[in-house]
Amino acid sequence: MNPIDLIFISTKTMKAYEAFCQPVCKKFQLNQTSFDVLMFLANNPKYNTARDICEIRGIRTGIASVAVDFLVSNGYLLRQPDDIDRRIWRLLITEKSAPIIQEGRAVQQEFGKRLTDGISEEELAAYTQIIQKFKENILAITHNKKGELL
Repeated sequence: MNPIDLIFISTKTMKAYEAFCQPVCKKFQLNQTSFDVLMFLANNPKYNTARDICEIRGIRTGIASVAVDFLVSNGYLLRQPDDIDRRIWRLLITEKSAPIIQEGRAVQQEFGKRLTDGISEEELAAYTQIIQKFKENILAITHNKKGELL
């Protein structure tokens, strides 16, 4: 596969996902990044810091910071200092976020169904294995021997 094909698929998938999310974003008056941050935290509870959002979800630091500030100021998130390391702030979802998360998950589920339309279980299993290999290779390319990001 040509690398540009991977970039094309990735870019077009994100654009399609964003289009799918727009009704929820409009309904709750959120921009896409704020929605993405909230859904990332809801779907990945063990990743609950701004650093996690940037490193794992791939949102740039400044953009993530603005989104987190917006979500905190509107009561969708709380910042709480870590019990062990007070320099780390944990981001906690509030009850006010529940309707957004519920509708967001429904949109994500529908997007997944539409994306995999016409693909057999065997093909999905093979795809999952290939993506896992890509993930391992990407981590090997982007991290040094100590596991630190290059």
